[in-house]
Amino acid sequence: MLSVLDQVPVFRGDDPAEAVREAVGLARAAESLGYHRFWIAEHHGSAANACAAPEIVAAAVAGATERIRVGTGGVLLPYYSPLKVAEAFRVLAALYPGRIDLGFGRGRGGPAVMAELLNPYAIATEEAYAEQVGRLLAFLGDARTVSRVSVTPAVQDPPLPWLLGSGVGSARLAGMLGVPFCFAQFIATEECPEAIAAYQESFRSSPWLDEPQAMLALRVLAAGTAEDAEELATGFWMSCTTGWRAQVRPDDDYRGGVPNLADAQRYTLTEEDLAMRASRPYLQISGTAETVGEEIRRLRKVYDVAEVMLTTNCPGAAAPAPVLRAAGRRARADRAGVTRVRPARRW
Repeated sequence: MLSVLDQVPVFRGDDPAEAVREAVGLARAAESLGYHRFWIAEHHGSAANACAAPEIVAAAVAGATERIRVGTGGVLLPYYSPLKVAEAFRVLAALYPGRIDLGFGRGRGGPAVMAELLNPYAIATEEAYAEQVGRLLAFLGDARTVSRVSVTPAVQDPPLPWLLGSGVGSARLAGMLGVPFCFAQFIATEECPEAIAAYQESFRSSPWLDEPQAMLALRVLAAGTAEDAEELATGFWMSCTTGWRAQVRPDDDYRGGVPNLADAQRYTLTEEDLAMRASRPYLQISGTAETVGEEIRRLRKVYDVAEVMLTTNCPGAAAPAPVLRAAGRRARADRAGVTRVRPARRW
């Protein structure tokens, strides 16, 4: 089973507002290609990503599609009130019953200064985050009374919460709370199947799930030839390198956006750049549809998950849909036998 994460990338010279609108078209394409979910990421203070309010884009996407599940990947919970997040997603669930996911995590999602501006009262500790998550799940799950607060609107099918993370700690927390877990391999520097193992070992059944439900998130780029894929992938790698930053944008806030195809054609990766790329191969998996599909299947087996979520940073307004078409076609070659986990939902 395959799903999509749209990080709403903005390439240098492109219109950020248009990038937000294009998310709706990409969601329609993903639905037509048979993808199961479509999530929107949250970023702040970065010209490289256009979406600071994923729940609003999720509403537009859900209204423009019919069957695909829609959600966030994810809401940066430390910036917000758990009650407000729960209410917003309950509204979405009322509008689009049975289709809304609430993916959430604790990542920064932008420059450090944005964290203070978004929530100057946040307490950045493991204990505070765990308490936030617990309150969020309580507000999501029971609309009658939680802590003497009436949580509205009441919905028969509340949003399905997904805890997002890139390490063992977040995986273990998701398991103890009995909620689905999504592992962000495109953030992690190496394979970490022990995160999924920790999730499964710590899992306790809950009103949300009777059994563990885990997903793996990958950044991919597939093209007709390996050479074409390399050319399209170079812009993303440039955005991660110190060489490009020193030449074009000394600030670390992606002020100019992701390097576009013309930038990539003019830039040669330095030895330092190539060493960084070699040390972090999972930041982006690129190649032909066959090689990318094989790697998706391999990692699905390594992590023992039934669902893989794909994101892509491919330049060009029409580029993401062909990438998803190519990668998805090859990755689905062994989908027979994959079963879906049914949420418990005992409210």
